Amino acid sequence: MNLLKQYKKLASLNVRAEECTTREEAKKILKKAKKVNYKVGFDLWKRTK
Repeated sequence: MNLLKQYKKLASLNVRAEECTTREEAKKILKKAKKVNYKVGFDLWKRTK
């Protein structure tokens, strides 16, 4: 996937994380952020080979 799109998604998740009020909401956001972060890291690793 496009790296710029993934970074934008991480930025939006960061904003949502700062605004969340419940623990469940925060857990969902963290789960999504981990997934996006993994994709970005894998994409960068794949490009170096």
